[in-house]
Amino acid sequence: MNHIAFLTDWGLSSYYVSVCKSVIKRINQNADIIDITHSAGHFNIKKYAAIIFRACQDFEEGTVFLCVVDPTVGSPRKPIALKTSKYNYYFVGPDNGLFTFVMQEFGVEKSVELSDKRFFYKTDYSSTFHGRDIFAPVAAYISKGINIDHFGPKTEKLANLDVQRPIIEDNKIICDYLYSDDFGNIETNLSSNHIEHLDLSKKVTVEINGTKEVVRVVKNYSEVKKGELLLHVDSSGFYEISANQSSAANKFNLTDDFEGKIKIYLEL
Repeated sequence: MNHIAFLTDWGLSSYYVSVCKSVIKRINQNADIIDITHSAGHFNIKKYAAIIFRACQDFEEGTVFLCVVDPTVGSPRKPIALKTSKYNYYFVGPDNGLFTFVMQEFGVEKSVELSDKRFFYKTDYSSTFHGRDIFAPVAAYISKGINIDHFGPKTEKLANLDVQRPIIEDNKIICDYLYSDDFGNIETNLSSNHIEHLDLSKKVTVEINGTKEVVRVVKNYSEVKKGELLLHVDSSGFYEISANQSSAANKFNLTDDFEGKIKIYLEL
């Protein structure tokens, strides 16, 4: 259980990521730390929650995920560790909705509030750097085989983001916008499993942010002309709206703070 997958919104221009890795190594020199991302923007909990869920499915059972996207660090929000029912994954981070999708899909076997200071890096821990003083050391101890029951009392009511499951009607699908990646691909919460019983036509109309576009349903980018929009299932099994060698997000005037829905109209 020496694998620790590490995700933050801190970027790499400062020392924060390296310091946390050093704290982990002080506790478990054999820890294998794998960076998921630290540079997908700041403060966007929903975006990182989706990234965590998409990434974690390719990690081996028992992996520890150290995830720190914590805009309200120092507030009454709880620091937590949880173990999933499926895959026996461990997640360490703030209780602010960051683990919404993994909890929904994998279930929670148990979760605890991190309160035992014996497992903290500093007992007089910083009010603004829980990543270093609380989350990193706890992740390191879990990677050494310490049961999460030792870190604090059980907590069962965990924060969830307000993300609705897709609504599927006869000729319309309504799903959530999660985020856009660096290529401008628009990521949704519509899984291929949600609509495997529907016969998607070769073209659909996509409506986002007041803009409607006719989009081809294809398997890969090269099936459409350069700059043309497409709808396909990405490598994580979710529907993605893209543009071949261009930005779908720009075509729909989207930014990461967009909170609206995506509507997909099917041809009858």
